Amino acid sequence: MGIKREAFLTQLADFESVCLDTALFIYHLDKIEPYYLLTTEIFDAFVDGHLQGVLSTVSVAEFVVKPFQENRIEEITNFEQLIFALSIDVVDSTFQIAKQAGKLRAEYGIKIPDALIFCTALENGCDAFITNDKNFRKLEAEGIAVVVLLDFVED
Repeated sequence: MGIKREAFLTQLADFESVCLDTALFIYHLDKIEPYYLLTTEIFDAFVDGHLQGVLSTVSVAEFVVKPFQENRIEEITNFEQLIFALSIDVVDSTFQIAKQAGKLRAEYGIKIPDALIFCTALENGCDAFITNDKNFRKLEAEGIAVVVLLDFVED
């Protein structure tokens, strides 16, 4: 499996600020192919200053569950170091984010953690939400692009 690198880079070039879903960090830190190749492109754009990243504290909580269960504290340290090295803004859920998340849950039926993560993107003025969950596509009606990594994977 390869990736549609040029198409992906063209898509990323349309954005200044993106919110990242939890899975992207799992793909990257565990080097899960072919998604690792795509997350590397995103993170390189952060390093180059072409893109700014936003991450919900909900994603932080989701990420650390398995490493804590399996006592893999080094993986949590690597996650923290990656976030800080890339100058990703880690954003707490506010009352406004929670209220908007409840609205999205009511309108679209998405799970509250997903709604909180997506609303972090909305409330922080992100141009796009990057995920690998196709269910987020229905949220494009809220006014930001949803980029699904699977769309850039070649068979």
